[in-house]
Amino acid sequence: MAKDRGTASASAEAEVSAPAVGQVVGRNLAQLRAQWGQTQQEAANVLRADGLAWTAANIASIESGRRESMDIAALTLLAGSYEVPLSRLFAGEGNMRLSADAVVDLSDYREWLDGQSRLSITLSGSAVRRWANSLPGETVSFQADAELAARLGLRPEDVYTAAEKLWGRNLHQERDRRMAEMGEMTPTQRRTRRGHITRQLAKELAPHLPPSSHS
Repeated sequence: MAKDRGTASASAEAEVSAPAVGQVVGRNLAQLRAQWGQTQQEAANVLRADGLAWTAANIASIESGRRESMDIAALTLLAGSYEVPLSRLFAGEGNMRLSADAVVDLSDYREWLDGQSRLSITLSGSAVRRWANSLPGETVSFQADAELAARLGLRPEDVYTAAEKLWGRNLHQERDRRMAEMGEMTPTQRRTRRGHITRQLAKELAPHLPPSSHS
């Protein structure tokens, strides 16, 4: 699972307004129930027979969006009862809120559930700041990541995520690490080496990045 350690450009308002897991499932449960021509009480009867101990009141609460969380056992039994893949419970567009700090695109989430892609989670700006500040004695810079993202027409978090997956650190940190291994250099040598390393890192990252808008 990859975490997009994004910047505050992902608006806090959008993250807060994104529906939670239970709310997305509730919306899709209402659709499935309507397709099957069931009342909430009839749905509860069927679900109880299939091993999910929900009442009509439970279903009403879920469908109205009052329940934000949903455990995997309930999701599995619900999908099984309606004879649909788990991903069908997450139909829709836009983001879904996994926690106060993390959101995921619904189409990406469905692809992940169906085994078609890795899961990419976007963290809010406040979460990114907490993550960066939690590194003892280190000020984290993302300048090289942001510069490469701008050149490729990608989001900075696309580069952060790929770099962390590949090296366990962001692009800027990996460049600094490789520069340090080269020992003392003159300022001119340092500029030349930095450019060479940056180009090499970009090549290494390329297979792990999404398609560029400049391609």
